[in-house]
This record gives sequence, C-alpha cells and structure tokens, in this order.
Amino acid sequence: MNPLAALLTDVVLSALWPIVGQAGTRLFHPVLFSQFGIAIGLLSVLPWLLREGRWRRVIAAENRRALAMVGIFGSGLPSLSLILGLSFTTPSNAAIVAQVEVLYSAALCALVLKERIGAAQAAASALVLAGTAVILAHDLSSPRWKGDAIILATPWMFQVSHIFAKRLPKDLDEATITGARLFYGMLSLLPFTAWTLASGSARASWTPAAACWLVAQGIGMYSLNHFLWYVAIRRMDLAKATAIILSYPAFTVGFSWLLGLETMRAAQAGGLALTLAGAYWLSTLVLKSSREQATTATGFAEP
Repeated sequence: MNPLAALLTDVVLSALWPIVGQAGTRLFHPVLFSQFGIAIGLLSVLPWLLREGRWRRVIAAENRRALAMVGIFGSGLPSLSLILGLSFTTPSNAAIVAQVEVLYSAALCALVLKERIGAAQAAASALVLAGTAVILAHDLSSPRWKGDAIILATPWMFQVSHIFAKRLPKDLDEATITGARLFYGMLSLLPFTAWTLASGSARASWTPAAACWLVAQGIGMYSLNHFLWYVAIRRMDLAKATAIILSYPAFTVGFSWLLGLETMRAAQAGGLALTLAGAYWLSTLVLKSSREQATTATGFAEP
C-alpha cells in the first residue's frame, strides 16, 4: 500500500476518534467501550495474526515485554483515559488538547536522550502550551475542564509506547504489531473491566446503533488506524509523517461542526491555531535535525 495514501486515510480516522469516542460514552461505560472496542479490533485482525507464525512471535519470550509495553501504553491505558475524558469535554477540545503529545516527545528527548532544547524548540513548545491554556482557561467555569485535564495528562503514554516500539525486531510486519498492540492492550484493561462489573457501575446499550459505534471504534479507531500508521511510518520519514498527522484536529473541528455536534467558539479557534502552529513548527525542527544527523553520518545531504 502507498504510504502517503495510508497516512492520509489515517488522518481522517484520527480526526474521527473523538467523535466516535464521545458517541460511545453515551451508550457504554467508558471502561466497557474501551474493552469491547479493543476486543473487536483484535478479532478483526485475528485471521492475519494466525497466519505465517505471527501469533507465535506475539507471545515469544524475546518479544513479549516490548510488545506488552506497546500494547499497554499505546492502546489499553490511553484509550481508556481518552474515552473517559470525552465523557466531560467536546470532540474538538479533545483533539486540540491532545496535541501536547509533541511536548511530551520533546521532554522525553531532553531527559532520556539528553538532547538540548534550543530557542526555536522552546518557542514552538510555548505555542502549543498557549493553545492548550486558552482551551483550559475558557473551560474552567464548565464541567469540560475535567475532560480537558484528563486528555492533557494522557499523551505521555504514547511516548512510552514509542520507546518500546523502537526496540522491536525490524522484521515484525504491520499486522503482527497491530495485533500484538491490541492483544496486550485488551489484557491491560481486564482489571478495570472486572472492577466495573463488580461495582455495579457497568452501563451498556445493545441496540443496533450501539453495536455500530462499537464496530466503528474497534475496526476504524483501533485495528485499521494502527495498521495504517505502521504502514506509513515504516515506509516514509517519521518527522514528515508526524507533520501530516498533526493536521487532524482541524478536520475534527470541521466534522463536529458539519454533524451539528458543536459550534466553533473563539477559544477553540484560537487554541487550534496556536497548537497547530506550534506542533507543525516542532515537527519541522525534528525533520531538520534528522536530516542534519543523516548528513553528518553519511557525508551526503538527504534529498
């Protein structure tokens, strides 16, 4: 599959995750919507996972720890956290505030890889923070701030997942990684599901509409989203892919408006502009840095 086509399709799916997630919270307890959605996603990739020895590699001792961390921090825990946040805030807010992931990425590089944070990177990070602050400050007087805060505290988990994903064998294909991510993510949610059922707080709707939202979450937001992302980043520059995927909040805002789910507020428009500008600036800095490193290592500039 063409990596650019995979990435552009993934942009649309990423734009829809807050909309699908919020719809699910109206019909299911957040824990159950996350658990059942991941289970459906896993079932959808199972036919591929059971072929060509992929399943054996998912549970092999040499891969198990890294794949489990990818699943726990890439699908299980962040999925639950994001859906819980969507119980309080709007899809547009969630998509915009989630852009702070680029700040977690920069902080992780500084702390773990000892990379120096330059003036340009600090300024770009300040734009992302400013955009997020605009959203949070506007929502302090409404219940939305709880959801915004939960979303804000979630994206670091994806960065932990990325660290362990880099340790995976290069010959693991996209179907194997996707299936493993969903399998271990599903296992990580079992204690939460057991507690929800035991506490009597479980809530679920089994209407045809509810089933459709579950399928959309499982196949669209989990299995297909993960698979397309791995197809893209394994065949094109990660910084370029990141720069493109960061545009998805603009589509979330557009879809929410077209579907009549919310109206664009001044705070959202300002926050969106600031976070997109800062996130895009950060991604271009990463791309520039990676090109410079490649030039230093090979003696030739990248095309």
